[in-house]
Amino acid sequence: MQQHTHRYQLRKAVQTALLVMAVSGTSFVYMSAVYAADGTKATVTSYRIKADTLEQSLSEFASLSGVSITLPPGLVNGKTSSGINGNYTVQQGFDALLSGTGLQAIEVSRGVFSLQRSSPEIKSQQDVQTLKEVTVVAPKGRDTEIATGPVNGYVAKRSASATKTDTAIIEAPQSIAVITRDQMNAQNVQSVSDALRYTAGVYAESNGPDPRADNIVIRGFDANGRDQYRDGLRSYAFNNQGGTVLEPYGLERVEVLRGPSSILYGQGGPGGLVNLVSKKPTDVPIHELQAQVGRFDRKQVAADFGGLLTDDGVWSYRLTGLWRDSDTQIDYVKDDRVFIAPAITWRPSDATSLTILTDYQKNVRGQGYQALPKVGTLDANPNGRIPTSRFIGEPGVDKFNQERYALGYLFEHAFNEHLLFRQNLRYQHMRTNALSVYLSGLQSDNRTISRFGGGSKEDVDNLTVDNHAQFKWASGIFAHTALIGLDHQKMRSDVEGTFGVFSDLDIYNPVYGVGLPTLNVNNDVTQRLRQTGFYLQDQIKIDEKWVLTLGGRRDWARTSSEDHLTPADSNAQNDQATTWRAGLVYLTDSGWAPYASYTESFTPVIGTSSPARGSKPFEPESGKQYEVGLRFQPEGQRTMLTFSLFDLTRKNLTTADLQDATGTYNIQRGEVRSRGFEAEAKTQLDNGLDLIASFTHTVMDITKSNDGVQGNVPNNIPKHAAALWANYQLPTAWLAGLSVGGGVRYVGARYGEDTNEYKVPAYTLVDASLRYDMALLGQQWKGWQAAMNASNLFDKEYVAACGYYGDGCKWGYRRNVMATLTYRW
Repeated sequence: MQQHTHRYQLRKAVQTALLVMAVSGTSFVYMSAVYAADGTKATVTSYRIKADTLEQSLSEFASLSGVSITLPPGLVNGKTSSGINGNYTVQQGFDALLSGTGLQAIEVSRGVFSLQRSSPEIKSQQDVQTLKEVTVVAPKGRDTEIATGPVNGYVAKRSASATKTDTAIIEAPQSIAVITRDQMNAQNVQSVSDALRYTAGVYAESNGPDPRADNIVIRGFDANGRDQYRDGLRSYAFNNQGGTVLEPYGLERVEVLRGPSSILYGQGGPGGLVNLVSKKPTDVPIHELQAQVGRFDRKQVAADFGGLLTDDGVWSYRLTGLWRDSDTQIDYVKDDRVFIAPAITWRPSDATSLTILTDYQKNVRGQGYQALPKVGTLDANPNGRIPTSRFIGEPGVDKFNQERYALGYLFEHAFNEHLLFRQNLRYQHMRTNALSVYLSGLQSDNRTISRFGGGSKEDVDNLTVDNHAQFKWASGIFAHTALIGLDHQKMRSDVEGTFGVFSDLDIYNPVYGVGLPTLNVNNDVTQRLRQTGFYLQDQIKIDEKWVLTLGGRRDWARTSSEDHLTPADSNAQNDQATTWRAGLVYLTDSGWAPYASYTESFTPVIGTSSPARGSKPFEPESGKQYEVGLRFQPEGQRTMLTFSLFDLTRKNLTTADLQDATGTYNIQRGEVRSRGFEAEAKTQLDNGLDLIASFTHTVMDITKSNDGVQGNVPNNIPKHAAALWANYQLPTAWLAGLSVGGGVRYVGARYGEDTNEYKVPAYTLVDASLRYDMALLGQQWKGWQAAMNASNLFDKEYVAACGYYGDGCKWGYRRNVMATLTYRW
């Protein structure tokens, strides 16, 4: 008895200590479309809901199952539920949770339940089950998750990024990764780059700390943080400063489509693209308030609300917002933000829906780009290591202020079961005012640096629209899902740039504010892009075993640059390109799905060859990829394994024209090849253990070049990378409501420059998390959750990348610890 008492006291003490630093154990649900024995459609769902108060358990179950239930306080007060862990229909789930309580859930209208006292004839859960016995059989390859909606847990089963249709991932002939909202919450991601840290084939922090853009490399090629896709629509900025950095709290998913993707999206890089899926209005009520504090004096509050606006379900809404005041690991550099995203959906019938998405974001920061001398970071310096917090700019002068707003809509109408039309549109305006001071070189005393700097005022306007009709029909063993689409992009950027030479700075004992220069305008340009694309695609399922995907696209693009300072330097050009894709997937009964594919990309290149070479406009860059892979998705489990081999070539890169005496012209003599192997696994086990594992092996070669680097490896691309994340929800008998998580990330050595004269060492980082459901402390804490997350837990100092101007390198991210308190009701 004494031992039991001590164990109980210890458990309560630990619960109290974790009050402000752990968050709730997660409840999981996996849903599948099923059919009853009489042929009517039903739904069976795999739930895991822990023991709790009856009110909390019923509310959680209703939220996960997408229904609503009224809970009269007089019926639920003082009652508890033992939870559920298994497969249930909605009615069976309610019955199991209410077993032994003398209560029952009655469906009074579609998706709406009422809690009532059990009728005299129904005395127990066993009686309920014997009234109607249902046998269910799940059809192959289909579940109730939708491609652009929320996912319960880490394992997404459907996506639209690879096909623009609601398709099971296992049927797509191209490698896809989906980072769900639950994973982002568990890992407390603060940027899109953070979300991709555990994703195979992705080098997510290739530029070190830099708030201007999410610098992401996919399969060895820069995905261009200024070229993102949101809800399938492109968001583009022409210049270095004006990148679109979207707040991750406003996202439902982050999806990576690996490899060339021009067949559906038009111009883009060969490595792949990142598609950000916005939070959208929901029929299920959402009420969330969140407060966060952390290292570097971080203070943040956020809110997320959603639900029905009318009882008939015609109107629904979502309102997401965030405010942050924060310093960073670099002196004098802020990371302040305001973000708000209202959204509304109109659904007059089951056949028609219109969702209007808007958002506003304001970033007020210092310049996060801080390349420091290689001697003092990567190499030894007699004066010691340069501090990772060192700021080489000018306090009060350097800035990176950006305002962005967007307005768009997602429209869908089904004419019948065979024909569906979609039109998605977004207009975005972004204004950036930046001024930065940079390293130009380390002087002979190994402590004084030379500096230059400049400003950039940029206004960017993007208008993107995508129209497509989806046709579905079947003939014999062939089932078709075909797309015919037309999209258009219209983008404009007005940029004014300034330049000046700043005074020298002692990097070990900086004295700021000395001899600030007058900045002179050196750039005033208007850039435009218009692109129209016509595409066709057919997904052909053959005998429920084979999935053949064929697609082709034709693009017409016009790019222009109007130089207001030197009109003679203005230029414009027209480009056309045709791209193709073909892929084949085989679906086995055991859940394995081998696939093979070929796909292409193109990117217009602005400029011409030298007059001596005829001043010919450059041809578009092109990408071509061959990929074979294997997926495993066992039926009825929350598991997805993906293995892929790829061979990817990027052609028509521009390099310096060595025959041009002026040094101002390039020539298209470049080609880079990337080959590799990727493995990624995500699983959620019924015992409360969640796992994410990834491994990447990339072999890159500069196969063509005229500047002496042919045969070398491109800079800052690791040959090997691996990551492992695990989260465990402790059993109730141990410490109810507590889950612990941790991760390890390894990034291999890489060359600092294309000349391959030196390497940047490998590094390994450790992350950790604690999460606690405070409802276990008492009814008054119902809905409260707390968490503590740490990235780079052991505060390892490492060099993220080298090869910057002035022989510079950049430090990587230092330890960051954040505490989060969330209230949901």
